[in-house]
Amino acid sequence: MHQNHNFSIYAALAGTMLIWGVSFVATKYLLGFMTPITYMAVRFAVAAVLFTGILMYYGLPRFNRRVHLLVLVTALAEPVAYFIFESYGLNFTTASKASLIIATIPVMVMVAARVFLGEPVSTRGIWSVLVSMAGIALVVLGDPDVSLSQPGSMVGDLLVFGAVISASAYITMARHVGKTNSTVHITAMQILYGALVFVILWLFQSPDAKRMSLDGAGWAALLFLAGGATIGAFLLYNYALSHVHAGEAALFINAIPVITAITARFFLNERLSVVQIAGAVLVIAAVTWSRRPQRVT
Repeated sequence: MHQNHNFSIYAALAGTMLIWGVSFVATKYLLGFMTPITYMAVRFAVAAVLFTGILMYYGLPRFNRRVHLLVLVTALAEPVAYFIFESYGLNFTTASKASLIIATIPVMVMVAARVFLGEPVSTRGIWSVLVSMAGIALVVLGDPDVSLSQPGSMVGDLLVFGAVISASAYITMARHVGKTNSTVHITAMQILYGALVFVILWLFQSPDAKRMSLDGAGWAALLFLAGGATIGAFLLYNYALSHVHAGEAALFINAIPVITAITARFFLNERLSVVQIAGAVLVIAAVTWSRRPQRVT
C-alpha cells in the first residue's frame, strides 16, 4: 500500500513536468497570435470555467479568513506574477532557453527557505547556487542572437528569471497551505483568483490588443494549456506538494528543459548552441547536486 502511495506521488510529479515542458512550446506558439495579457486572460478564463464545473462536483471550499488570505497570496505569486514574467519573457526569448532558466527553481527554493524560513543550507547547496548561475550565464550569453548593444533576448531571459523567483515563493507557501487543506479547493481558488486578475488587466488593454486570431493548432494549444497545463498540472503538483518536501518536488523540474528542448526542436525548429548545451548541463547538474545530503552550515 505504501509503495502504491509513493508511486502515485511520483507519477503526479512526472506527469506535471511532462505537461509543463510541452507548455513552453504551446505558449510560444500562441504568443504569435495574441498579446501576453490576452493570452493569460483567455487561458485562465477558460480554466476558471472548467474548474467551476469541478467545484460543483466537489463542493465549495470552506476556508477560514486566514487560509483564504494565504491562498490569495500564493495565487498572486503563481499564477499571476509567474505567468506575467514568463509570458512577456517568451516574447523575447526561445522556449528552450526559458525552460532552462526555469530549471533553477529548486535552487531558488532552497535559498528562499534559508532566508525566510531559516532552514539550513548544505555546503554543497551553496556551491550549487554558484554553479547554476554560471550555467545560466552560459545559456544566456551563448545565444548567437544575443548582443549586448541590442539586448532584446537578454531582457526576455531576465523576465523569465522573475518567473523563477515567483515560482519559488509559490512552492514555499503552497507546501504549508496544502498540509491541512484540499488540493482541489486550493487549486480552484488559485485559478479563480488568477483569472480575475488577468481578466481585469485585459479590460484595460486597447481594442486592438484584445483581439486574437487562432488557427486549428492554436485552439488545440489553448485547450491544452487551459485544461492540461493549468488545471491538470496544478492539481497534480499541489497533490504532490501535500505529501513531499518542497525541495524534493522542485527537483523534478530538472526534467522540464529536456522535454521542452525536444518538443521545441520538432515544433518550433529551435536549436541550442554548444555553449548553451554546456550551460544546460551545468544547470541540471547543479540542481541535482544540491539535493544530495551534506553537512549543513
